[in-house]
Amino acid sequence: MARGVEASCRCYLFLSLMLWHGCIFRQFVEGSFGNLVHSASSSHVTEGDVKYIYETGKSCVTFASNSAPYVDVNIGNGRQFRTALIYLPKDGTPLEDITVTASTNKNELSLTKHAEVNGQIVALWTGGPFTTTWIRIESTNSFSLCLIKVYDVTLREYCECDDACHRNADVICHDPHQSPELQTCSDPQNCRQVNVALNKTAKMSSSYRKSEASYAVNGITGTTFSAPDYTNDSTQWNCIHTGDTDWSPYWQVDLGKEYTVDSVIIYRRGGGPGKARMVGVTVTVDDNLCKTISYADATDEKMSVICSNPTPRGRFLNITRRGNLYDPYINLCEVQVWVCKPGYYGFGCTSKCSEGCSGEMTDCDIDNGFCTNGCDDGWYTATCSQECGGGCTGGRCNQTDGQCSPCLPNWTGDKCDQCDAQHYGDDCSKACGHCRDQNRCDRRDGSCPNDNPRCQPGYTGLHCNESCSPGRYGPDCRQSCSEGCRSAACDGTTGHCKCRHGWQESDPFCTKKCDSETYGTNCSRECGVGCQNTNSCDRTTGQCSCDVGYQPPLCDKGVYLSILDKRTSFFCCFL
Repeated sequence: MARGVEASCRCYLFLSLMLWHGCIFRQFVEGSFGNLVHSASSSHVTEGDVKYIYETGKSCVTFASNSAPYVDVNIGNGRQFRTALIYLPKDGTPLEDITVTASTNKNELSLTKHAEVNGQIVALWTGGPFTTTWIRIESTNSFSLCLIKVYDVTLREYCECDDACHRNADVICHDPHQSPELQTCSDPQNCRQVNVALNKTAKMSSSYRKSEASYAVNGITGTTFSAPDYTNDSTQWNCIHTGDTDWSPYWQVDLGKEYTVDSVIIYRRGGGPGKARMVGVTVTVDDNLCKTISYADATDEKMSVICSNPTPRGRFLNITRRGNLYDPYINLCEVQVWVCKPGYYGFGCTSKCSEGCSGEMTDCDIDNGFCTNGCDDGWYTATCSQECGGGCTGGRCNQTDGQCSPCLPNWTGDKCDQCDAQHYGDDCSKACGHCRDQNRCDRRDGSCPNDNPRCQPGYTGLHCNESCSPGRYGPDCRQSCSEGCRSAACDGTTGHCKCRHGWQESDPFCTKKCDSETYGTNCSRECGVGCQNTNSCDRTTGQCSCDVGYQPPLCDKGVYLSILDKRTSFFCCFL
C-alpha cells in the first residue's frame, strides 16, 4: 500500500512538472516569432558542428560526401511552416545547386535570393503552409550552410511590416543597404510612437551563461532562445535568461527620464517554457505597479501589457518575478515601452500638439498636450489650442482665459470674439442688412432671423439687403403700391407716392379717386356741364358722354343758339 501511495505521488509530481514546463502542451504557439528548428542531423559533416546551423550561427558548417550530401533539420512533429530562410556563404555553393525539401510530403521548396547579410547570401522560401517534421537541405556536391530559420508565420508577419511602429529590427527585415526590391519592409510611415526603451541601459540580477540584459532592448523581436551557446550573432538568438539559482530575479531598463507608461510590449521566449516563465512576472515603473502577468496573459508570444488604475509614471521599468520551486527564471526576448513621438500626445498618440505652442509644434507634454513653453501670440489655454478673438488688438490675449481689451472696431465681448450687432463675417467687416430686429443678423453668414416678417420695411431677401422692386413696399416688400400711384411706383418703406391724374393727393397712398364731378391733377378740375349722368366724367381725362347741344370730348361748350342751362335754369343764347 505504501509503495502504491509513493508511486502515485511520484506520478503526480511528474505530471505537475510536465504541466508547469509546458511539456504536454504544444511546444510552440501559433504565430511564433521563434525559429522552429530545434535539432539537426547529418552523416556528411566535414567541418563545424551541425548544431551551429540552428543554435547560434557562429560559423558555417560544411557537408561533403562521395554521393549527394545533405542535412535534415527537425521543426517538430507535424508542424506547419510558412517561411524558410537559408544562409549560405557568399563565395560558397551556388544557390541553384541547393535543393530544399519538406520531407514528409516531398514538397520541394523553390528558393530565391532575398538579401545579403554579413557576407552571406540569404535565400528565401515563403508559401504553404506545409506540414512536416523534417526539412532536408542537399546538393549534388559538397556545400556549406551557415544558418537555417523556419517560421510558421510569413516573413512579413515575422518582421511586422504592416505595423509602422513595432517593426522587428532583425537585419533581414529592413537593411538600408539593400536595394528596395530585396527589402522585406518598406520605410515605416505614419508611426506616431517611439520605443523609449530601445538601446537604453539595462541590467539584470543574474545571467544564465552569457545572456546580457541589453539583448531585451536591441529592437530584435525574434523569440528564438538558443542554449547553451551565446555568441554575438544576433540574427539567430535574442533572449535574456536569469540564473538558475536566482530566486528573486529582476531585469531593469533606464528610460533616461520620466515617462507616463500606459503600454508595454513584451516578446516572451517562444515555446512552452516561454509561456510558463512569464507566470508571476510583475511589471513596475519605478515603484508603481503596472501589472502582474497570469498564465492566460502569456498566450501570445507578443504580449501587450496595459498599465492602468492608475497609469504609472517613472524612469525605470522593472520586471521582477518571485520564482516558483521548479522554474524561477525571467526568460524573455524583447521589451518595448511605447510613448508618443514629439508632436503627438494622449492615449494612442492620436492627438497632435497645437500649432499655437511657442517654439516648435513638438514642444508639448506627451501625456496631456500642455505646451512646454507657453503659447505664441494669438493663442490661449494650456494646450494653446484656442485662438484669441479676431478683434483683440495686436492679436494678443490673456493666455489663460483669452480675454482682451479694447476690441477693434466692429467687435465686442470679453474676448473680442464676436461681431457687434451691425456686422458679421470672419473679420466682422460686413454690415448686416436691414433685419427687422435692430439689424440683428447671423454673425457667420449675415442672414436675418426668419421672424415673419424678416426684414424692415423697404427690404427683402435672406440678408434683407435687397430694396423693394417698383410697385412693392413694406416689411419683406409684401405690399403692393396703390393703383393711384404715378407709374405704379411708391416709396418702398412707407408706400407713399405721387398721385396720378384722377386721384386725391390728400391721401399720401393715393388710394382715393376723384369724386364723380372732378378730374385731373389732385381732382382740381370740374367735369363739363354737358356731361351725362349728373356731370360724371373720366377721373383722369375729364372726358364724358355729352348731352344734346354740347361739344365733346369734355362737354363743356354748346353747339346751338339756345339751350337750357341745367345749373341756372334759364335760356342762353350762343352766337
